[in-house]
Amino acid sequence: MKTTLNEKVKNLKIKKPSRPVWAVFKILANILYYKKCKVEIQSSVDMSKYKGKPLIVVSNHASRMDYAFVVFAVKGRRINYIAAENEFHRDHLQLVFKLAHVIPKKNFYPDMTTIRGCTKILKKSKEGTIALFPCGMSTASGAQQPSMLGTGKLIKHFGAHVLGLRIHGGYFVSPKFDVKERYGKVVVEVFELFNPEQLKTLDEHQVQQIVDEAIYTDDYAWNKELQHSYKCRGDVAHNLHQLLYKCPACGTEMQMEASDNTIVCKHCGNGATLDNKYNLVPLPGSRIPANIKEWCDNQRRDIRRKILADPNFAIEEHVQLGLMRDYKYMTKKKVADIVGDGTLRMDKTGLTYTGTRNGQPWTVHIRSENINTICLPVDASFFYTYAAEGEFLQFVPDQFSCMRWTNVVEEFHRVNGGKWQNYPWFDYENDSPLIEG
Repeated sequence: MKTTLNEKVKNLKIKKPSRPVWAVFKILANILYYKKCKVEIQSSVDMSKYKGKPLIVVSNHASRMDYAFVVFAVKGRRINYIAAENEFHRDHLQLVFKLAHVIPKKNFYPDMTTIRGCTKILKKSKEGTIALFPCGMSTASGAQQPSMLGTGKLIKHFGAHVLGLRIHGGYFVSPKFDVKERYGKVVVEVFELFNPEQLKTLDEHQVQQIVDEAIYTDDYAWNKELQHSYKCRGDVAHNLHQLLYKCPACGTEMQMEASDNTIVCKHCGNGATLDNKYNLVPLPGSRIPANIKEWCDNQRRDIRRKILADPNFAIEEHVQLGLMRDYKYMTKKKVADIVGDGTLRMDKTGLTYTGTRNGQPWTVHIRSENINTICLPVDASFFYTYAAEGEFLQFVPDQFSCMRWTNVVEEFHRVNGGKWQNYPWFDYENDSPLIEG
């Protein structure tokens, strides 16, 4: 029987990248990103200390260029990255992932393939190094989300030296609402997070909490005083309505419209401009949060209040259903093929799709406690999940509503007592000020 792509990914022969391959990757990263982003490494560690020892590198995930920034921060080590399993099914990444011996991980779903790959590098390779982004996907708002469940368990299991990285400015170089490169200043802090002796004294929950606190970043707070600018070619707000779906003045949803450097509510005219330093400047007479991150936080608070206030709260929308191919790689940088359509609903019981799949009626239900979030892999125009027993399912809503779906899925999980809770310091009670100062 012919081997499927899923089976091929599951049975990858993981080893350290070869020296020639790693040398080429470093040259390309330098040409494409290091100089253009004016990358500054601020390191408090002596890499010679880890000579001959396994090493885990843990970083916040600001953008899709973070892999290059990690290369510069951890000099002298050949790194095996952990990346989303669905990326292994895309033809333009096939050769790179093979040469780099990237370790696959199904986003937000237990995956023994990942553990086996890490074991081969950390336990069976000399001076093996893995790099992981524990939030599971690049930030949507510009601030780090809490680490995914199992991060502390994985780190404690391997008991290696652990370096922490904080990437500042990475989100501005390629934000979730528009992934085109916008070159500008990036700073990477490097520090020791754990040593093997410390890990023996901590349980997995303590490890996870320390990781969350150590790699938390907020690019808007970082750039508030520094005011670094980024090359945006006059369209800095392009697709910003994918994230900012609720008007902070009239409360209307799905009526925000962004183009060039402006975002405006089509219902009431409230809006702002966004400059190349990512400052939101209210239009005359408008009421706007201090920045995009605060706007996103307010949307999250609004969803949680609705869930708590109404036991029957739900959202429902027509979507297209996408699947990856069994035997052929996805081409033209596509993530999946559309194979059906139907209605997607999220309520207190969980996420339910009712519609068609390959021309046949099909329904799937994922309980709320089993789906803590959804993945926005490229931008915020669609999302996917592996929570249906490990199968990849892509959903493309009719509206630019993926950020709303993300908030609803996450907050239902949290309100229902799910294990993946927000940072203990996140304030759900008080909205951020509409206008700074």
